[in-house]
Amino acid sequence: MVRRFPALIAALVLLACQEGTPTAPLRRPLADLPADLAADTLLAEGTPSSPYVMLELGRTGGFNGYVVVDGRGQIVWFFRTTGAPFSFTRRANGNFVFLDSRAGLLEVTTSGQIVHTLPQRDPPGRFMHHDVAVTPTNTILFLSDDWQTRQDTLFNGAAIWEWNPETGSEEKRWSSFDVLDPSLDRAPRSLPTDWLHQNSLAFGPDGEVLVSLNFLDQVIVLSPDLQRILQRIGGPRGQAVDDPFSGQHTAQEIAPGRLLVFDNGFERPAPGFSRAAEYDITGGSARLVWQWRPPRDNWARVIGSARRLPNGNTLVDFGVPTDLPPGSTGPVEVYEVTPGGTVVWHLVVHAGPGYMYRATPLFHF
Repeated sequence: MVRRFPALIAALVLLACQEGTPTAPLRRPLADLPADLAADTLLAEGTPSSPYVMLELGRTGGFNGYVVVDGRGQIVWFFRTTGAPFSFTRRANGNFVFLDSRAGLLEVTTSGQIVHTLPQRDPPGRFMHHDVAVTPTNTILFLSDDWQTRQDTLFNGAAIWEWNPETGSEEKRWSSFDVLDPSLDRAPRSLPTDWLHQNSLAFGPDGEVLVSLNFLDQVIVLSPDLQRILQRIGGPRGQAVDDPFSGQHTAQEIAPGRLLVFDNGFERPAPGFSRAAEYDITGGSARLVWQWRPPRDNWARVIGSARRLPNGNTLVDFGVPTDLPPGSTGPVEVYEVTPGGTVVWHLVVHAGPGYMYRATPLFHF
């Protein structure tokens, strides 16, 4: 069971995003790329704080998988998935755990070797999607579908499972049906086949677990043992949000009482915009304390990410091209910005109809 280990949680988080000099020589750009990956053009300007950035790229009929680029936008490592890339985490040994929408969970070494797998299950089974996180005990939490009948209707809600790669054990740790009510906790985008659309999972600084419920425009904060909801931010029956987010992704408590989200602005009237947004969530309502929008507004109505770096900068991914879905403006791009809003690095990905699910800084690889 997940318990309260703040110091260990902080250490695990910093493994994937840690300030300092890499412990090994920088990797050289790959000279020979597969044709479908070489078809994606990456153009970078400026200098990022991290030596590498992990991109999660998807393209119908093209490359799908995880790509590590250096500050010049050159590819130094990649791992191809059979389905869509759905986020990743890192274990204490430095291995990646990738969520492949078709294959399932894959623990992969930095040399590209698969050492453990948890196969995907087709709906209406335990279908894994959207996010994965390493626990204080070095096991893996992941989000999945959860089908249950309420009021004579079959609903697809949310579940959190835990996987131990060494033993192969898997166990459901939390269900939305235990704490939420489909008749009360719903919003206009909610459907019986997709009630909440859970899309991010993260540990807070004191061991709490944050889950983003996209269709409710809400972030819930669970106790470290996953037994109680400590806070509901935004959406139905949640605390009010000053300058609210809509269709948010990558909700993280980056410091005690500070929530960072990629605010897609899904419900904003056209011409809309997306942004990185930080809120103070310690009071009776969530208060906007920082936001950033690019020099040219980019309305990414789905996916994307906002990652706070240890030096205070933020890495922001606008992940969809024009009209995917309709209204999105594109392009697919990543910015690193200072607290004052200065752009220090900008990467544009030209991938035809492709998308970039998330972008994550890597200091050690």
